Amino acid sequence: MDVSFGTDPLDALDLNVPGAHVQFRPHADEDRVHIRGSVPDVEPDTAQSLIDRKGVSTHQSDRRLHVFGTPLSDTVEDWRWRLKHPTTVHLDVRLPPDTAVTAQVPGGAVDASGLTGSLDCTVMGGGSVHLKKVGGPIHVRGTGGALTVQESSGSPLDLQWSAGEVTLKHLTDASTTLQARAAPTTVQDTHGPVDLTVHGASLALRQVDGPCDARVRGGELTYLGAPTHETSLTVVGRPLYTKLPPAHAAALTLTGAQVHLDETFAFTGEQTPHRIEGVLNGGGPPLRLRAVQGLAACRPQ
Repeated sequence: MDVSFGTDPLDALDLNVPGAHVQFRPHADEDRVHIRGSVPDVEPDTAQSLIDRKGVSTHQSDRRLHVFGTPLSDTVEDWRWRLKHPTTVHLDVRLPPDTAVTAQVPGGAVDASGLTGSLDCTVMGGGSVHLKKVGGPIHVRGTGGALTVQESSGSPLDLQWSAGEVTLKHLTDASTTLQARAAPTTVQDTHGPVDLTVHGASLALRQVDGPCDARVRGGELTYLGAPTHETSLTVVGRPLYTKLPPAHAAALTLTGAQVHLDETFAFTGEQTPHRIEGVLNGGGPPLRLRAVQGLAACRPQ
């Protein structure tokens, strides 16, 4: 499969190919879309036979280009095919960077880089998503594999992920919303507001610069940084560990079944066995740390 389209007046691409591994990259010619299908490590005729069996094809309608396909069937013929041949189609999609992309690849994978248009991606049933330097709004839903977003800027991220590792790194001027289940999550070197909910897994926050509201149930929450905006961290059933520079200034509220504030910090306020409230180093942005049925600790870096 090797097809090319002129994009004028095309402004969107819809892709729905179950099980495919799809790579999106900018086209060197900004008024064209080029789609190449392949199956690694097989002869071209065998690859084309699989592409045909899955019905991978394209269709242009109004201002949208559609790329679609179907899974292999449950027939005896396709079952025998599975025993003898690879079944994963790889699609290399080159397109104008500002094209709005909608991709549905259940059981597959999406790898996108260098795009500036919106990206709406659904990868259920063991798929993975890797995004780098994507500048438009990002909406991702998926399960089972890894989700990685890095070096994106300027637009909102709306992410829903389960049963796979989540890594968000080097995000600039972007608002990030994440809902994760059974998905260990790391958020590192971000600039912009974050709203995070993680169930059944750990959450690690490192150098988060912007308003932060994070909630974890059934997993450990760790925070390393020097928050300069309002920050609220809540964990249920597991410990909450926060590490700050010794001279960091904050208006601190620390609550939990057990609470601990290291003596290194210059603290003024009230302390009880389950609550510490006051100011660190003269006071600064609100820092609320809460552990329900667990330890909430604040220590120096």
